[in-house]
Amino acid sequence: MRAPIKVRRVDLVRVDDPAYVEEMSRQAAAHRRLGPRQDPGDLYRASGLVEAAVRTWLGERLPLLDERIIDAELLPPGERAYVRRFQELDAVIGRAGEPERVVEMKFSANGGAVRRGISQLGRARALLRHRWPDVAGLLVLVEANRTGVELDFDRLREVELVGPEALSRPDSLHPTTLIVLTAADLADHLDAKARGVIERGHDEGDALTAARLTRAARDSEADDAMGAPQASPGWPAQAPSATFDTGDEPDASPFAALAGLHLDSEDDTEAPGG
Repeated sequence: MRAPIKVRRVDLVRVDDPAYVEEMSRQAAAHRRLGPRQDPGDLYRASGLVEAAVRTWLGERLPLLDERIIDAELLPPGERAYVRRFQELDAVIGRAGEPERVVEMKFSANGGAVRRGISQLGRARALLRHRWPDVAGLLVLVEANRTGVELDFDRLREVELVGPEALSRPDSLHPTTLIVLTAADLADHLDAKARGVIERGHDEGDALTAARLTRAARDSEADDAMGAPQASPGWPAQAPSATFDTGDEPDASPFAALAGLHLDSEDDTEAPGG
């Protein structure tokens, strides 16, 4: 049996909520004490611009809430005191303060980022369902290379891939929906400087894609020589990720510990959808 995490309270607050701002300031100060930060690369620099553009693009099609920070009080397994945790969501679709669908955005050249995004959506939805049982999820993948991201839909059976036009019928969307965009789809929301940064991000994404395909071809040749089954080229076991929060690295978010754990409400009843 999986260890339960009890949830006493779940809210959504704005990014300027005083308690959230204070916690982010505390974390930033802690990171500064670790010393100078290593250059994160062009993909990372482009990711924030892409995220802002996607948020504007979505807001033209669906109503977005100003409140997109999860504020929750949790009791981890074996602990006596509840702890307050915040988690920033990329966007929240909803009306009148009621969330209908949480949004996760990925700027990546690697299909592994989709798996990561789905896991993040699942954890956010599991928490929010304690208060809003019907909340759904939307993953927006913006391709960070010029050749496209290969997806293995045999491993994405719980996800429905739709085109942007499907957002005009939000009530018909699957509970976990994936939309794939390119930077060209966001061109109206990017100025010349932002487009230059994203082009450099594409250069990095193309290089990582080429390295991944080269390694996959080399591994395939080795498998052929040994008579072993070939891995799917879209999901190489050791593919380098081209996403700014990589598809395969451990999740450093405050709610990462929720992965694989059962969420109970304070009265020990099972969370909806858990």
